[in-house]
Amino acid sequence: MVSGSERRLKERRSSSLFRTRKVRWSDSQWQLNFSTNDYLGLSQHRSVSQAFKQAIDSWGVGSTGSPLLSGYSALHQELEELLASWLGKPRALLFNSGFAANHGVLTTLIDEEQKLFADKLVHASIIDGMQHGKGRFKRYPHNQPLPIVSNAEAGDWLVTEGVFSMDGDASDLKQLASLKQQHGINIMLDDAHGLGAYGSEGRGSLTDDAEVADVITGTFGKALGVGGAFVCADNDEIESLIQFCRDYIYSTSMPPAQAAAIKASIEIVRGAEGDERRDRLHGVIQYFRDQMKRRRLKTIESNTAIQTWLFDSDDKALNMSKELRDNGYLCSVIRPPTVPLGSSRIRFSLTSEMSLGALETFWQVVDRVRENV
Repeated sequence: MVSGSERRLKERRSSSLFRTRKVRWSDSQWQLNFSTNDYLGLSQHRSVSQAFKQAIDSWGVGSTGSPLLSGYSALHQELEELLASWLGKPRALLFNSGFAANHGVLTTLIDEEQKLFADKLVHASIIDGMQHGKGRFKRYPHNQPLPIVSNAEAGDWLVTEGVFSMDGDASDLKQLASLKQQHGINIMLDDAHGLGAYGSEGRGSLTDDAEVADVITGTFGKALGVGGAFVCADNDEIESLIQFCRDYIYSTSMPPAQAAAIKASIEIVRGAEGDERRDRLHGVIQYFRDQMKRRRLKTIESNTAIQTWLFDSDDKALNMSKELRDNGYLCSVIRPPTVPLGSSRIRFSLTSEMSLGALETFWQVVDRVRENV
Protein backbone atom coordinates (compact mmCIF):
# COMPACT_ATOMS: atom_id res chain seq x y z
CA MET A 1 0.00 0.00 0.00
CA VAL A 2 1.34 3.41 -1.01
CA SER A 3 1.41 5.89 1.85
CA GLY A 4 0.30 9.49 1.56
CA SER A 5 3.86 10.78 1.82
CA GLU A 6 5.04 8.40 -0.91
CA ARG A 7 2.22 9.55 -3.18
CA ARG A 8 3.03 13.22 -2.57
CA LEU A 9 6.70 12.58 -3.26
CA LYS A 10 5.92 10.80 -6.54
CA GLU A 11 3.71 13.69 -7.63
CA ARG A 12 6.37 16.26 -6.68
CA ARG A 13 9.11 14.38 -8.54
CA SER A 14 7.09 14.55 -11.75
CA SER A 15 6.34 18.28 -11.40
CA SER A 16 8.36 21.42 -12.01
CA LEU A 17 8.17 22.16 -8.25
CA PHE A 18 10.63 19.41 -7.28
CA ARG A 19 13.24 20.91 -4.96
CA THR A 20 16.95 20.15 -5.13
CA ARG A 21 19.83 21.16 -2.89
CA LYS A 22 22.83 22.75 -4.56
CA VAL A 23 26.23 22.26 -2.97
CA ARG A 24 28.08 25.54 -2.40
CA TRP A 25 31.81 24.88 -2.56
CA SER A 26 33.05 28.44 -2.46
CA ASP A 27 31.77 31.91 -3.24
CA SER A 28 34.82 32.34 -5.47
CA GLN A 29 33.04 30.22 -8.10
CA TRP A 30 30.52 33.04 -8.58
CA GLN A 31 30.90 36.46 -10.11
CA LEU A 32 28.12 37.54 -7.72
CA ASN A 33 26.03 35.53 -5.24
CA PHE A 34 22.48 36.92 -5.23
CA SER A 35 21.16 34.14 -2.97
CA THR A 36 22.90 35.07 0.28
CA ASN A 37 21.23 36.83 3.20
CA ASP A 38 24.61 38.11 4.41
CA TYR A 39 23.46 41.69 3.78
CA LEU A 40 26.43 43.42 5.45
CA GLY A 41 29.12 40.88 4.60
CA LEU A 42 29.78 40.07 8.26
CA SER A 43 29.99 36.29 7.84
CA GLN A 44 33.57 36.83 6.62
CA HIS A 45 34.49 39.64 9.02
CA ARG A 46 37.81 39.11 10.77
CA SER A 47 36.63 40.33 14.19
CA VAL A 48 33.61 38.01 14.13
CA SER A 49 35.79 35.03 13.14
CA GLN A 50 38.34 35.84 15.83
CA ALA A 51 35.65 36.04 18.51
CA PHE A 52 34.41 32.61 17.44
CA LYS A 53 37.92 31.08 17.50
CA GLN A 54 38.91 32.60 20.84
CA ALA A 55 35.73 31.37 22.50
CA ILE A 56 36.31 27.88 21.13
CA ASP A 57 39.68 27.83 22.88
CA SER A 58 37.96 28.62 26.19
CA TRP A 59 34.60 26.88 25.86
CA GLY A 60 34.99 24.19 23.20
CA VAL A 61 32.89 23.70 20.08
CA GLY A 62 29.57 22.72 21.69
CA SER A 63 27.31 23.86 24.52
CA THR A 64 27.06 20.29 25.92
CA GLY A 65 23.38 20.45 26.81
CA SER A 66 20.01 22.14 26.81
CA PRO A 67 19.76 25.60 28.41
CA LEU A 68 18.10 24.30 31.59
CA LEU A 69 20.84 21.71 32.12
CA SER A 70 24.46 22.51 31.22
CA GLY A 71 23.96 24.51 28.03
CA TYR A 72 23.57 28.08 29.33
CA SER A 73 26.94 29.81 29.64
CA ALA A 74 28.08 33.26 30.67
CA LEU A 75 28.52 34.04 26.95
CA HIS A 76 24.84 33.26 26.29
CA GLN A 77 23.84 35.48 29.21
CA GLU A 78 26.01 38.35 27.97
CA LEU A 79 24.47 38.14 24.49
CA GLU A 80 20.93 38.15 25.89
CA GLU A 81 21.67 41.23 27.98
CA LEU A 82 23.22 42.99 24.97
CA LEU A 83 20.20 42.17 22.80
CA ALA A 84 17.70 43.48 25.34
CA SER A 85 19.62 46.73 25.73
CA TRP A 86 20.13 47.16 21.97
CA LEU A 87 16.50 46.56 21.04
CA GLY A 88 14.90 48.33 23.98
CA LYS A 89 13.19 45.39 25.68
CA PRO A 90 13.50 44.13 29.27
CA ARG A 91 14.76 40.64 28.35
CA ALA A 92 15.91 38.42 25.50
CA LEU A 93 16.07 34.66 24.96
CA LEU A 94 18.23 32.73 22.50
CA PHE A 95 17.00 30.03 20.10
CA ASN A 96 18.77 27.84 17.58
CA SER A 97 16.73 29.04 14.60
CA GLY A 98 14.20 31.64 13.60
CA PHE A 99 11.75 28.83 12.91
CA ALA A 100 12.07 27.59 16.50
CA ALA A 101 11.73 31.12 17.92
CA ASN A 102 8.54 31.94 16.00
CA HIS A 103 7.03 28.51 16.54
CA GLY A 104 7.89 28.61 20.23
CA VAL A 105 6.31 32.02 20.85
CA LEU A 106 3.08 31.17 19.05
CA THR A 107 2.62 27.77 20.68
CA THR A 108 3.51 29.01 24.18
CA LEU A 109 2.26 32.56 24.72
CA ILE A 110 -1.16 32.45 23.01
CA ASP A 111 -4.19 31.08 24.90
CA GLU A 112 -7.40 29.50 23.60
CA GLU A 113 -9.46 32.62 24.18
CA GLN A 114 -7.11 34.86 22.21
CA LYS A 115 -7.44 35.51 18.49
CA LEU A 116 -4.49 35.93 16.14
CA PHE A 117 -4.42 38.06 13.00
CA ALA A 118 -1.54 37.43 10.62
CA ASP A 119 -0.42 38.95 7.35
CA LYS A 120 -1.04 36.68 4.37
CA LEU A 121 2.69 36.64 3.52
CA VAL A 122 4.19 35.75 6.89
CA HIS A 123 6.93 33.14 7.05
CA ALA A 124 6.18 29.41 7.17
CA SER A 125 7.42 29.26 10.77
CA ILE A 126 4.67 31.68 11.80
CA ILE A 127 2.04 29.72 9.89
CA ASP A 128 3.11 26.46 11.53
CA GLY A 129 3.21 28.13 14.95
CA MET A 130 -0.36 29.35 14.56
CA GLN A 131 -1.57 25.99 13.30
CA HIS A 132 0.07 24.13 16.18
CA GLY A 133 -0.91 26.68 18.82
CA LYS A 134 -4.10 27.15 20.81
CA GLY A 135 -5.30 30.49 19.48
CA ARG A 136 -7.85 31.00 16.70
CA PHE A 137 -6.21 32.70 13.76
CA LYS A 138 -7.19 34.60 10.64
CA ARG A 139 -4.94 35.89 7.88
CA TYR A 140 -5.48 39.28 6.30
CA PRO A 141 -4.54 40.48 2.78
CA HIS A 142 -0.94 41.60 2.59
CA ASN A 143 -0.40 44.83 4.54
CA GLN A 144 -4.16 45.41 4.81
CA PRO A 145 -5.12 44.48 8.40
CA LEU A 146 -7.87 47.06 8.94
CA PRO A 147 -10.98 45.14 7.71
CA ILE A 148 -10.23 41.99 9.72
CA VAL A 149 -8.62 43.52 12.81
CA SER A 150 -11.57 45.88 13.30
CA ASN A 151 -13.27 43.21 15.45
CA ALA A 152 -10.18 42.58 17.59
CA GLU A 153 -10.43 42.71 21.37
CA ALA A 154 -7.90 43.66 24.01
CA GLY A 155 -5.40 40.84 24.45
CA ASP A 156 -5.67 39.53 20.88
CA TRP A 157 -2.52 39.30 18.77
CA LEU A 158 -1.38 40.62 15.41
CA VAL A 159 1.59 38.83 13.84
CA THR A 160 3.63 40.21 10.97
CA GLU A 161 7.14 40.77 9.61
CA GLY A 162 9.23 43.93 9.58
CA VAL A 163 10.60 43.17 6.09
CA PHE A 164 8.82 40.43 4.16
CA SER A 165 11.25 37.72 3.11
CA MET A 166 9.89 36.97 -0.36
CA ASP A 167 8.61 40.39 -1.52
CA GLY A 168 11.11 42.65 0.25
CA ASP A 169 8.52 45.28 1.21
CA ALA A 170 7.89 46.42 4.78
CA SER A 171 5.02 46.51 7.26
CA ASP A 172 3.24 49.82 7.86
CA LEU A 173 4.35 50.31 11.46
CA LYS A 174 2.39 53.54 11.94
CA GLN A 175 -0.79 51.67 11.05
CA LEU A 176 0.12 48.86 13.45
CA ALA A 177 0.77 51.36 16.25
CA SER A 178 -2.65 52.90 15.64
CA LEU A 179 -4.35 49.49 15.74
CA LYS A 180 -2.51 48.64 18.94
CA GLN A 181 -3.68 51.85 20.61
CA GLN A 182 -7.24 51.55 19.30
CA HIS A 183 -7.91 47.89 20.12
CA GLY A 184 -5.42 47.03 22.86
CA ILE A 185 -3.93 44.21 20.82
CA ASN A 186 -0.50 42.64 21.26
CA ILE A 187 1.89 42.76 18.32
CA MET A 188 4.53 40.19 17.44
CA LEU A 189 7.02 41.31 14.81
CA ASP A 190 9.53 39.05 13.08
CA ASP A 191 12.37 41.37 12.02
CA ALA A 192 14.70 38.72 10.63
CA HIS A 193 15.35 40.65 7.41
CA GLY A 194 15.35 44.12 8.96
CA LEU A 195 17.65 43.74 11.95
CA GLY A 196 21.15 45.01 11.32
CA ALA A 197 20.51 46.24 7.79
CA TYR A 198 18.38 49.30 8.57
CA GLY A 199 17.80 51.95 11.18
CA SER A 200 19.89 53.76 13.76
CA GLU A 201 22.57 51.42 15.17
CA GLY A 202 21.09 48.74 12.90
CA ARG A 203 18.09 48.26 15.18
CA GLY A 204 15.95 47.41 12.17
CA SER A 205 12.29 48.13 11.57
CA LEU A 206 11.58 49.24 15.13
CA THR A 207 14.39 51.79 15.39
CA ASP A 208 12.04 54.67 16.20
CA ASP A 209 9.68 52.89 18.59
CA ALA A 210 10.40 49.48 20.07
CA GLU A 211 7.09 49.70 21.98
CA VAL A 212 5.08 49.08 18.79
CA ALA A 213 5.91 45.38 19.18
CA ASP A 214 5.29 43.46 22.40
CA VAL A 215 7.39 40.57 21.09
CA ILE A 216 10.29 40.91 18.65
CA THR A 217 11.82 37.87 16.99
CA GLY A 218 14.77 37.78 14.64
CA THR A 219 17.75 35.82 13.43
CA PHE A 220 21.53 36.19 13.57
CA GLY A 221 22.04 34.42 10.24
CA LYS A 222 21.19 37.30 7.93
CA ALA A 223 22.64 40.82 8.33
CA LEU A 224 24.59 39.68 11.42
CA GLY A 225 26.25 36.94 9.41
CA VAL A 226 26.34 34.14 12.01
CA GLY A 227 23.37 31.90 12.94
CA GLY A 228 20.69 31.28 15.54
CA ALA A 229 17.80 33.47 16.66
CA PHE A 230 16.20 35.31 19.56
CA VAL A 231 13.03 36.59 21.18
CA CYS A 232 12.89 39.98 22.91
CA ALA A 233 9.92 40.74 25.19
CA ASP A 234 8.83 41.65 28.71
CA ASN A 235 10.05 39.70 31.71
CA ASP A 236 6.90 37.55 32.15
CA GLU A 237 6.79 36.56 28.48
CA ILE A 238 10.43 35.51 28.47
CA GLU A 239 9.98 33.63 31.75
CA SER A 240 6.96 31.82 30.30
CA LEU A 241 9.08 30.70 27.35
CA ILE A 242 11.79 29.42 29.69
CA GLN A 243 9.23 27.49 31.73
CA PHE A 244 6.91 26.14 29.04
CA CYS A 245 8.35 26.46 25.51
CA ARG A 246 9.19 23.02 24.21
CA ASP A 247 11.26 24.42 21.32
CA TYR A 248 13.53 26.02 23.92
CA ILE A 249 13.54 23.49 26.75
CA TYR A 250 14.23 20.39 24.66
CA SER A 251 16.94 21.73 22.33
CA THR A 252 20.68 21.79 22.89
CA SER A 253 21.82 25.39 23.16
CA MET A 254 23.87 27.07 20.46
CA PRO A 255 27.62 26.78 21.16
CA PRO A 256 29.01 29.49 23.45
CA ALA A 257 31.47 30.40 20.68
CA GLN A 258 28.55 31.16 18.40
CA ALA A 259 27.15 33.54 21.02
CA ALA A 260 30.55 35.25 21.21
CA ALA A 261 30.63 35.70 17.42
CA ILE A 262 27.11 37.14 17.42
CA LYS A 263 28.05 39.60 20.15
CA ALA A 264 31.07 40.74 18.11
CA SER A 265 28.85 41.17 15.06
CA ILE A 266 26.32 43.29 16.97
CA GLU A 267 29.12 45.55 18.21
CA ILE A 268 30.19 46.13 14.59
CA VAL A 269 26.61 46.74 13.46
CA ARG A 270 26.03 49.34 16.19
CA GLY A 271 29.17 51.32 15.44
CA ALA A 272 30.62 53.51 12.71
CA GLU A 273 31.58 50.53 10.55
CA GLY A 274 27.99 49.35 10.67
CA ASP A 275 26.83 52.76 9.47
CA GLU A 276 29.33 52.63 6.61
CA ARG A 277 28.22 49.16 5.53
CA ARG A 278 24.55 50.15 5.65
CA ASP A 279 25.29 53.23 3.54
CA ARG A 280 27.02 51.05 0.94
CA LEU A 281 24.12 48.61 0.99
CA HIS A 282 21.59 51.36 0.38
CA GLY A 283 23.67 52.61 -2.55
CA VAL A 284 23.64 49.11 -4.05
CA ILE A 285 19.86 48.86 -3.54
CA GLN A 286 19.22 52.18 -5.29
CA TYR A 287 21.45 51.29 -8.24
CA PHE A 288 19.83 47.87 -8.62
CA ARG A 289 16.31 49.32 -8.50
CA ASP A 290 17.21 51.93 -11.11
CA GLN A 291 18.51 49.23 -13.47
CA MET A 292 15.33 47.16 -13.10
CA LYS A 293 13.17 50.20 -13.80
CA ARG A 294 15.25 51.12 -16.85
CA ARG A 295 14.52 47.68 -18.32
CA ARG A 296 10.85 47.82 -17.29
CA LEU A 297 11.08 44.48 -15.53
CA LYS A 298 8.06 43.31 -13.57
CA THR A 299 8.94 43.80 -9.92
CA ILE A 300 7.48 44.30 -6.45
CA GLU A 301 8.13 47.76 -5.01
CA SER A 302 10.82 47.42 -2.34
CA ASN A 303 13.41 49.71 -0.77
CA THR A 304 15.22 46.84 0.93
CA ALA A 305 18.00 44.42 0.04
CA ILE A 306 15.40 41.95 -1.24
CA GLN A 307 14.51 42.69 -4.87
CA THR A 308 12.29 40.55 -7.09
CA TRP A 309 11.96 39.93 -10.82
CA LEU A 310 8.56 38.40 -11.56
CA PHE A 311 7.93 36.04 -14.48
CA ASP A 312 4.83 34.88 -16.32
CA SER A 313 5.70 31.21 -15.84
CA ASP A 314 7.85 28.90 -13.76
CA ASP A 315 9.74 27.81 -16.88
CA LYS A 316 10.75 31.35 -17.84
CA ALA A 317 12.04 32.01 -14.33
CA LEU A 318 13.96 28.72 -14.29
CA ASN A 319 15.45 29.32 -17.73
CA MET A 320 16.63 32.82 -16.82
CA SER A 321 18.13 31.54 -13.59
CA LYS A 322 20.00 28.80 -15.51
CA GLU A 323 21.33 31.29 -18.06
CA LEU A 324 22.62 33.52 -15.27
CA ARG A 325 24.16 30.58 -13.38
CA ASP A 326 25.93 29.48 -16.55
CA ASN A 327 27.45 32.97 -16.67
CA GLY A 328 28.60 32.86 -13.04
CA TYR A 329 25.70 34.50 -11.19
CA LEU A 330 23.89 32.60 -8.43
CA CYS A 331 20.27 33.75 -8.70
CA SER A 332 17.68 31.56 -7.02
CA VAL A 333 14.17 30.99 -8.34
CA ILE A 334 11.32 31.10 -5.82
CA ARG A 335 8.22 29.19 -6.92
CA PRO A 336 4.90 28.09 -5.46
CA PRO A 337 4.09 26.93 -2.83
CA THR A 338 6.66 29.25 -1.22
CA VAL A 339 5.06 32.15 -3.09
CA PRO A 340 1.49 32.42 -4.47
CA LEU A 341 0.59 30.78 -7.77
CA GLY A 342 1.47 32.90 -10.76
CA SER A 343 4.20 34.84 -8.94
CA SER A 344 7.36 32.81 -9.65
CA ARG A 345 10.38 35.04 -9.39
CA ILE A 346 14.09 35.44 -9.20
CA ARG A 347 14.76 36.78 -5.73
CA PHE A 348 17.87 38.95 -5.54
CA SER A 349 19.52 39.44 -2.15
CA LEU A 350 21.84 42.43 -2.28
CA THR A 351 24.81 43.04 -0.01
CA SER A 352 27.06 45.91 0.96
CA GLU A 353 30.02 44.05 -0.56
CA MET A 354 28.71 44.20 -4.16
CA SER A 355 30.56 46.80 -6.19
CA LEU A 356 28.70 48.96 -8.69
CA GLY A 357 31.19 47.91 -11.35
CA ALA A 358 30.40 44.23 -10.84
CA LEU A 359 26.69 45.01 -10.90
CA GLU A 360 27.05 46.95 -14.14
CA THR A 361 28.67 43.89 -15.74
CA PHE A 362 25.84 41.74 -14.40
CA TRP A 363 23.22 43.89 -16.11
CA GLN A 364 25.15 43.70 -19.37
CA VAL A 365 24.94 39.91 -19.08
CA VAL A 366 21.20 40.13 -18.33
CA ASP A 367 20.63 42.17 -21.49
CA ARG A 368 22.45 39.56 -23.53
CA VAL A 369 20.87 36.40 -22.12
CA ARG A 370 17.31 37.75 -22.09
CA GLU A 371 17.28 37.15 -25.83
CA ASN A 372 17.61 33.39 -25.19
CA VAL A 373 14.77 33.07 -22.68
